Amino acid sequence: MLLIEALFTLAWSLAPEIVLLNYVIFKLHKTIFEVMLIEGAISVATITATYVSERIPKDKGFRVIGSGMLLLSIYALIMSFSPPFWLVLAAYFIGRFGDTLAFPFYRSWMFSLIPKEKASEFHAAISSYRRLIGLFTPFVAGALASIHATLPYAASFLLFLLIGVLFIEAARKP
Repeated sequence: MLLIEALFTLAWSLAPEIVLLNYVIFKLHKTIFEVMLIEGAISVATITATYVSERIPKDKGFRVIGSGMLLLSIYALIMSFSPPFWLVLAAYFIGRFGDTLAFPFYRSWMFSLIPKEKASEFHAAISSYRRLIGLFTPFVAGALASIHATLPYAASFLLFLLIGVLFIEAARKP
């Protein structure tokens, strides 16, 4: 379970906002205005996915998590192919929609696996993992982006796929 959380954090951390800025401004030759349009698409996706997730029955949790991971993989795959601006807008919408849709079901699943008296320790472990990952991922993301502007997204794609496989294995266990 902590492995999945660590991989999920790593997948998102390898494609931070600075990678998006680099791609949009220096590769697509767009401006901050276009970056703000992407942020607007992300906000609309978040609001929409929140609305949708509130209407999904709780017993569909693993399917929703799987769907969210699929959408995140699609986002990262699209971005890894150096898409034009309009496709960047769509990719970021898809990715944030998938992430937001799966989030409440994912957190519920994670916390259902641990005893209540261990919840604070688990939360502390997750926080420590995020901080540890946050120490080195900017360097890795920068190194990957210096090789190719969208290589961080390809790395994220592979990690999202790995997370999907781990979820399939977790779903099979009783």
